[in-house]
Amino acid sequence: MKTIQLNDIDIDDRRFCISYPLEDEVLTESIREIGIAQPLLLFDASPLIVITGFKRLASAKRLGLTEVPAAIKRIGADEALLLSIHDNLARGLNAVEKACALKKMVHAGFPGQRIFETMTLLALKPHEKVLNDLVAIADAGEPLTGFIVRHGVSMKNIEYLLQFDTEERNKIISLVSPLHLTESLLREILEMFALMKVKKGAISFRGLRTACDGRDLKARLKKRNYPILSSMEKDLLAVKQRCALPPNIDIKVDPFFEKEYIDILLKIKSEDDVRASIEKLKAILEDGHIRSILELTQG
Repeated sequence: MKTIQLNDIDIDDRRFCISYPLEDEVLTESIREIGIAQPLLLFDASPLIVITGFKRLASAKRLGLTEVPAAIKRIGADEALLLSIHDNLARGLNAVEKACALKKMVHAGFPGQRIFETMTLLALKPHEKVLNDLVAIADAGEPLTGFIVRHGVSMKNIEYLLQFDTEERNKIISLVSPLHLTESLLREILEMFALMKVKKGAISFRGLRTACDGRDLKARLKKRNYPILSSMEKDLLAVKQRCALPPNIDIKVDPFFEKEYIDILLKIKSEDDVRASIEKLKAILEDGHIRSILELTQG
């Protein structure tokens, strides 16, 4: 191990870098307190090139350090890239880092079998489509990569995002980034955007930025894609209001009114609750409210 001056390292050469993002507040504070505990690994060139330790180097530069502990390795470029990937496996790589690693292997001309073996090590399905999607992630850059890491976006939802062109994707990300979304709700929203593009030929973002949360955004997209649903939902709400259901009874229909049956949900704590619920259901049945709801679901 040696102490290497930062001026002797090409800090802009990231041919072996798979770390994303490079900024790490916890690591920076640790280095501020105790220094760099694990030496960087450098590729023997002039100037020297980082193989592993990009985050440590970024923190050192941020803290104004002029030298870092490092070891110099005399190996080939392909071996250095593999060393960078394997060195980072222990900490666990996010989706963007996996994408960057595989893109670099593809561009370096690694055989397909070797790339698929690495995908297996990265807990990825060794399949050409998965590989192409990951390379597309790496090529897309910000804001997609930042959104993926900040929100821990699943591969399924990443695939949805990749279906949109760059401008559409960036606008969608800008729209949903401030919202607290579950993976399932994000998927539903992306499906709605995809459907809008298919049905209308383009995505209109007018009136969507004022959505107060994810469910509100989904509801607005749903109205755009299924305008007839709006009137049906109003009719359903009116019927349910006439039913005057107690809190322990609810009547649900398919969100798109595509299923011909309805769900009647009961919350029961006692036998008296059962009797009271049956009597209430008899009353709304005799008043024709159940029939009105079934007419909505059955067209």
